[in-house]
Amino acid sequence: MNSTMAAPSPFFHAASRFFPSLITPTSIVPPSNIASICILVGSSLLTYKGTLPSLIRAALFPPAAYYAYDVAFGPHEATRAVSTGLTLMGLMYIMKAFDICIISFLDKEPPHWVKDGKPVPLPTTLTGRLLYGFDMLSSTRGTSWFPGYSWNWAPKYISAYRTPPRSRITTVLMRIFSLAVQYIAIDAFDAIAHSETWEQPVLSLPFPKQILFSLCICVTTYLTITIPETIYSTTFIALGSNPDTWPPIFNRPFAASSLQDFWSNKWHHIFKRAFDRLSLLPMLLVPRSVPLSARRVLRALIIFGFSAAFHLVLVERMFGAKSLGKVWQFVDSSTLLFFLLQPLGLLIERAVLVPLASPLPNAARIWVTRLWAWGWLLWTGRYWADAWARAGMWGADEGYVGWSPVRGLLYGQWIV
Repeated sequence: MNSTMAAPSPFFHAASRFFPSLITPTSIVPPSNIASICILVGSSLLTYKGTLPSLIRAALFPPAAYYAYDVAFGPHEATRAVSTGLTLMGLMYIMKAFDICIISFLDKEPPHWVKDGKPVPLPTTLTGRLLYGFDMLSSTRGTSWFPGYSWNWAPKYISAYRTPPRSRITTVLMRIFSLAVQYIAIDAFDAIAHSETWEQPVLSLPFPKQILFSLCICVTTYLTITIPETIYSTTFIALGSNPDTWPPIFNRPFAASSLQDFWSNKWHHIFKRAFDRLSLLPMLLVPRSVPLSARRVLRALIIFGFSAAFHLVLVERMFGAKSLGKVWQFVDSSTLLFFLLQPLGLLIERAVLVPLASPLPNAARIWVTRLWAWGWLLWTGRYWADAWARAGMWGADEGYVGWSPVRGLLYGQWIV
């Protein structure tokens, strides 16, 4: 960088923490646009019947994947956080393209909108098909840009979401207040995460500290997703967008009644559709004679396996364990342990805990499985926190906020 270039303002520094697009290299614009157009056209072609549209759709996958790969792994000059975000974006493009262009051949019918609980016929006009394709391209959780609409694969809490009757200004003000609370919370947990110099792994710390940093990674992961979403949704609602098209990105995860409830219903669904669809291919190799319960367990293992591989790539993109001066290995044991222990926890819960708790009253039974869920998540979360810290994401040059009211009031350190 040119040494004569003016340093970024504190406001820009803080804003870029939550909006990496402010410092995203322009070199990703051509490949991301080409990949988007390929997926848009492929999604629109789902509304056509016949062999030719299907063949064109399949032919769009190679260029979509090629340019999405360029977004994820191309030689773009970017910070560690931005590089990780580009990898996330590129991988999501690849999975979306594979779903639309290839996996869709397994479907009896294409995805469709649902409005007020009723299926909406597929569009037949060119404009309608393009709008269908754009809505499909931009949806990861089953939400739609159109009021009252959702996709038929959306989780129930999204398809049934309706905001309470209140004025637009009240809705905006409530979201601004929520944003302020979220900011204070992430600042507090960011301060905790930076209380260590990270010259040693998380797993070498005393156990209570391991649990503390496990809680840190859980809460900050939640907040780094909800804060940008709150800013975007508040802005669009203030500009006239229907609040019903902005359901919360999480479904009250801290109120999960069990580990199964947490992963199936409460945690975000950003990747759920992609991993569910990818799991269809290996499941084709499983004989139909295998019992349904065993198939469900196997599919859960496959889905968490895809999730583990996905996050291994993200951690690798964070440039490895530079903070500890170690050689980073792609197959990181801490990352694998966190993700591959989750199906084991689900199995223990279903086979052992639920039967043992079944004689209890309903409220007590829920609390037993709830405490089990959070105990398991905090225990296994130590491994994800360890991977995160060793990748340098809690280093002195990284952080979630640029302006810190918590550290400012406590230590006089307002700019971090």
